[in-house]
Amino acid sequence: MDGFFGIGIARKALDASQYGMDVTAHNIANANTPGYSRQRAILAAAPSFPYPGYNRPMLQAQLGTGVEVKSVERVRSSYFDDQIRKENQSLGGWGVKDDALKQVESILNEPSDTGLQNMMGEFWDSWQELSKNPESLSARSSVIEMGRTLASTFNQLDAKLSRLRDNLNDQVSVKVDEVNNIADRIYALNKDIVRIQTTGVAPNDLRDERDKLVDDLSKIADITVAEQDSGTELIFLNGRQLVSEYSANHIQATPNGLNSGYGDVTWAVDGSPVTSYGGELKSLTDTRDTTIQKYRGDLDTLASTLVTEVNNLHAAGVGLDGTTGWNFFAGTGAGDIALSPDVDDPKHVAAATNPAGIPGDNSNALAIAKLKDTLLTINGDNVTMNDYYRSTITNLGIESQDSSTMVTNGKLYTDLLENHRQSVSGVSLDEEATNMIKYQR
Repeated sequence: MDGFFGIGIARKALDASQYGMDVTAHNIANANTPGYSRQRAILAAAPSFPYPGYNRPMLQAQLGTGVEVKSVERVRSSYFDDQIRKENQSLGGWGVKDDALKQVESILNEPSDTGLQNMMGEFWDSWQELSKNPESLSARSSVIEMGRTLASTFNQLDAKLSRLRDNLNDQVSVKVDEVNNIADRIYALNKDIVRIQTTGVAPNDLRDERDKLVDDLSKIADITVAEQDSGTELIFLNGRQLVSEYSANHIQATPNGLNSGYGDVTWAVDGSPVTSYGGELKSLTDTRDTTIQKYRGDLDTLASTLVTEVNNLHAAGVGLDGTTGWNFFAGTGAGDIALSPDVDDPKHVAAATNPAGIPGDNSNALAIAKLKDTLLTINGDNVTMNDYYRSTITNLGIESQDSSTMVTNGKLYTDLLENHRQSVSGVSLDEEATNMIKYQR
């Protein structure tokens, strides 16, 4: 042994402390970096001297050679990762639905002076006013204008809901592109991580980047993750590999001619449907094809009922000129309901039921006005047209409130899980400052 042996031990201690300071500085620098996991230097005693062997020096005992950094490990909890990703799927889905329902509420805008319910009330009131003065051309013109306004309101509501469907369909394409982009990036990171790990070095920052991408992906689609011993992470969509060891498989939005050309999510390689049970992508297609269509269907049913009931009475009535058989409305639903060309002439508005009673007969005008309170069979229920629409608005309010509650509760739970994860993986500046002082000394 020589006098430099102790100096060598001191040098190793300084090197290890310097390494620890570098790791600490890296943690402090990334304290606010999304997805970053704190790292720590793992110190261990260096191999003792002499090594066992036939030609080792004849010493009474082995001598310690100091300290060295064995590795730099990432502090991460896979349990919290899994919990957060599962909750992300639910929260992402509810968030999409909640946003869409709020837009539907804004479109229908009830109650308001310009809402459909108020327009229907003014339409019935115009017939009531006509019954008070059936010979008045101005009262007949008012009925025509209110009918035109009501039909236009139906058209606008249907057009806005249709545009909302178009927007949701566009978002489906955007999310499909996001999934493919994330899958490609995870695949590229897998290759880098495996290559670095084979050299015996832990690619901590690359793993953080990959975990952040997986978190983002879990909000979009219902995924499961499996990590192999090599360091590769396999991503599955309902049992089918989105990211494998050898490739990233893409999905696509395939136009469906049986669904107005809106895109179905399919696998790009063979066109088979992508089955998903949660996430934004699933919620987008469900909201587009089910939720929005339900409210469009309710408007169509209401408009169709209005056209049928008003036309049945109007065609049987008699106009101011003694003619009959005129329809008041044209069309079959909310999208195409319009004022019939038959009533371009105010004299064709059928306020009477008996030609002999013209111009003072108001019986048909009264009958049409009473449709406001007439019980009809609509979708199997005995309700008035106004009550049917009010029921639609009530159901919308309940559904919107439920989705808002789910989003609020989901955010609270996700924040709780994230706080737990940060308690494990997050950087504490106080703790890092303590480590810095320790290594400096």
